[in-house]
Amino acid sequence: MWVYDLETLRFLAVNDAAVTHYGYSRDEFLSMTIADIRPPEDLPRLRQVAHVEWEGVTTGLWKHRKKDGTLIDVEITSHVLDFQGRRAKMVSAHDITARLQAERELGASEDRYRDLVEHSHDLMCTHDLEGKLLSVNAAAVRFTGYSHQSLLNMNLADLLDPAVRGDMFAAYLSEIRTQGAASGIMRIRTAGGEVRWWEYHNTLRTADVAVPMVRGMAEDITERKLAEQALRAAEEQFRGLVEQSIAGIYIVQDDKLAYVNNRFAEILGYEPANELIGRDSLSLVIENDRSRVQDIMRRRIESGVRSVSYDFTARRKDGSAVEVGIHSASASHRGRAAFIGLMQDISEKKRAEEQIRRYIAQLETAFISTVTVAMTLSEMRDPYTAGHERRVAEIAVAIGGELGFDDRRLEGLRVAGYLHDIGKITIPAEILSKPGKLTAIEFQLIKGHPQSSYDVLKAVEFPWPVAEIAWQHHERLDGTGYPQGLKGDAILLEAHIMAVADVVEAMASHRPYRPGLGIDKALAEIERGRGTAYDPAVADACLKLFREKGYAIPA
Repeated sequence: MWVYDLETLRFLAVNDAAVTHYGYSRDEFLSMTIADIRPPEDLPRLRQVAHVEWEGVTTGLWKHRKKDGTLIDVEITSHVLDFQGRRAKMVSAHDITARLQAERELGASEDRYRDLVEHSHDLMCTHDLEGKLLSVNAAAVRFTGYSHQSLLNMNLADLLDPAVRGDMFAAYLSEIRTQGAASGIMRIRTAGGEVRWWEYHNTLRTADVAVPMVRGMAEDITERKLAEQALRAAEEQFRGLVEQSIAGIYIVQDDKLAYVNNRFAEILGYEPANELIGRDSLSLVIENDRSRVQDIMRRRIESGVRSVSYDFTARRKDGSAVEVGIHSASASHRGRAAFIGLMQDISEKKRAEEQIRRYIAQLETAFISTVTVAMTLSEMRDPYTAGHERRVAEIAVAIGGELGFDDRRLEGLRVAGYLHDIGKITIPAEILSKPGKLTAIEFQLIKGHPQSSYDVLKAVEFPWPVAEIAWQHHERLDGTGYPQGLKGDAILLEAHIMAVADVVEAMASHRPYRPGLGIDKALAEIERGRGTAYDPAVADACLKLFREKGYAIPA
């Protein structure tokens, strides 16, 4: 509280409360004017009213500045009086800063709450203890299809699906009245007749209200309920498929069988299926296969492979054995890691596969025997070179192995080696065994044997290019060979191999017209023709075999 001079606006007196609250000493106050405790923006307004002698008591809201610079909101009450012979005004200032801040915060809070209610995705309402709706938010209007005013004219019971309205509403009101709160799921019917589900959490409010009311909040869970119904239907359908499946289905968790279907139990001779629940899964594997199955399971876990297939012999309940095939995958069962799998009885399949393997082996034996017969017939035409085809075949297979051919491709080389000179059966025996030099015509007949070999073999459906290899085995890399004068990549790699093997065997072995020249001269020829007559990779493989690995021409 203070008194100031209406003319000069100087403080004439201040009380102790003013000194304490504003931070100025009394002497400082008495040397100041009331303008000194006002912020600059309030000075124009102050000049308009500070000198005026209002009748009676006046009030107003102002901002004051304390000595430390803090601005405060104050409520002023003042009246004019004579003080020490001067016209003055007595002012009572009440600091309302805290009150105004609280009011502002309350207003902001109410605005936020109102905004949250109106823009919430959840339904919000209030109703009395009979269910009469007192307030609803926009979400309630949106989900029910009723207008805001229509809802305020309704009872909560009016929204419930008629099929459940009576018992559900009575139980709800009873719980609210006795427990002060209620939670659950309501089935309601919209203005358009659609059935929807709301999950609600409502509370009774009796404090600070004129009459008791219920505050309600609900979430529309229709989509979730429909999804749950669809899931239950799918689960029932899936359960039917699993239980009636022609494959055994199982779940293993912690190395124990956690679930098996009827077919799984049937394959292993158990009835009912729950006899197997809790059994160690490995106990069903015969002892001879157990370590292999354990290793498969361990490697699957270590490598992180999601699924794996394997087979083993299982032990049935009566002790008999059954061949089974397994396809197992990582899964989750009741929230924990597990393996789910399919099991099939493959005993008949195994027997059929074994029979097929025996049949194929017999066919292969018969095939090789036929090839051998053909080779023998060819050799009988030229007894002086008997064994040439077989030795060429073995040399070619050795070179192919050095070049990295797989077993199937090597088998093709062997067959081609046996048959590469089959065309010589068209050449008179006296020419084949002639000890002296051949005439030009005789040599042309000899040079025709690759074509004759091709003509004999081309109609046979080999799994390898046997006819082409026989046709090309006298071709040369640089095009100087016969009968087609092929060069480079136009010649099969197998034919390149056969050419080198044929030259090595022919030069190292005896012929009617000359003695054997020996392996060294044969290898020197290969070395001389490397990159011109002979494929360099094939020549290198041949030289390495004989010179570094100690390979020798078969006897």
